Amino acid sequence: MKRLILLIGVVVLALGLVACRTEPDPEGGPSNAGDPTNNFPPRPANPPGHIGEAPSLGYIWAEHFPLGNIIAYRHHRRHSDIGAVTSGGMATTAEQANLRSHLLRRHFVLLTAEDEMKPDHLRPGGGSPGAWVWNRANNIVNFAGDNNMRLHGHVLAWHSQTPGWMFANNRAQAITNLRTHIETVMRRSEFRHIESWEVLNEVIASSPPWGAAVNAGNWRNFLRADSGWLQSIGSSATDPDNNCFIWIAFTTARRVADEIGRPDMILYYNDYNEDNPAKRMAIYHMVREMNNRFAAQNNGRRLIDAVGMQAHYHVGGTGAAYPWPVNVANVRATLEQFARLGIYVSITELDITVGHTGNAQGGNVNRPAGTLPTAAQLTQQATMYAQLFQIFRDNAQHIRRVSFWGIDDPGSWRHRGSPHLWDGNLRPKPAFWAVADPDSFLANPSSFASGRTIEQMRASAVNIPAGAWD
Repeated sequence: MKRLILLIGVVVLALGLVACRTEPDPEGGPSNAGDPTNNFPPRPANPPGHIGEAPSLGYIWAEHFPLGNIIAYRHHRRHSDIGAVTSGGMATTAEQANLRSHLLRRHFVLLTAEDEMKPDHLRPGGGSPGAWVWNRANNIVNFAGDNNMRLHGHVLAWHSQTPGWMFANNRAQAITNLRTHIETVMRRSEFRHIESWEVLNEVIASSPPWGAAVNAGNWRNFLRADSGWLQSIGSSATDPDNNCFIWIAFTTARRVADEIGRPDMILYYNDYNEDNPAKRMAIYHMVREMNNRFAAQNNGRRLIDAVGMQAHYHVGGTGAAYPWPVNVANVRATLEQFARLGIYVSITELDITVGHTGNAQGGNVNRPAGTLPTAAQLTQQATMYAQLFQIFRDNAQHIRRVSFWGIDDPGSWRHRGSPHLWDGNLRPKPAFWAVADPDSFLANPSSFASGRTIEQMRASAVNIPAGAWD
């Protein structure tokens, strides 16, 4: 009888463990974390030789700051899912998927999901609430865990890529929707090891007048007018019910982080065009006000831990139709201004386009799709990368991380501008060598020009530590 009771107990325990293995999602459906049919491809036994020929960027910059990059499901899907054409018009083959996975492992230590953790991917359904969809985000969590890579969450609240129903006409319901989304995503067991979250993205107007005087009293005048969260909830940070959507989003995220045992979680505000002095100051005063208010209520604790500089930059050089070539001195000034807040600064979405007049797939008029940049343009692009990394190195004590927004040019959301470090054959461009050794590159750009061999570039890159080549 004792043996029978013991056997029954073991069976019950085993069934209990199986039942606990999958956590139900908030809508009552099963979690699909770890679905083996959707995982990314495994590391091949014999990786292509050129992956190891270039030095590891992550190794080179590790003493200054970690390097990160995005991971996109469409670029790393399983062989059985291959065949769809990417947004860049380039078919993702099994070989390309494996090469991208190798590049991520070799050169980067931190990942950001390109789209898979955005509100409209986790909760699709523009007109009314739909079911939570977790599988692709879970795949990215699994990939990071399997490869011992850190993970940054992008993004909890944004005016774009958010289902329209979340911006309810009823203000109280909009607040509930905002809080519920943040709480649900951050509490999800698969996401609890994410080290940082972008709580809010792109709250300030895209390009305020360059010379506008921005101060602590008027920064709200520069909020993005088309934000559904601003329109539905409001911007005042002083009303008794705390009705500022910025305050609500960040205090909700801070509370949840504490409740799940992650008081160390880094909470970001993220934006672009921060080299614009007026936008820089609007963000500065917004973060300063929120942090001062929260500190007064919480024994000096910060509410916003970091500002993310997206760094979607442009080389320019295409005439009057292209108004935004970036002045790297303004980038330095912005980084140093944010550092005065006593918080982290991160470069969150770095890419640099060259030889075009737009910033997205269909908005480019100077260079048709499929046209490659010239050798001179590649050198111009690489020079800006080198100058920026010198600035990042000079300010490394303030920088939490530097993350690129893509690997190879054809897979980029800005593909006509060829913005990345690797070309369509996943070979390193001059920009790669500019990041690997900015000082040597700027001293002699021609020694890293297109067409030179890895051996020739290795001989020219005198500042790369030996271990980076292993």
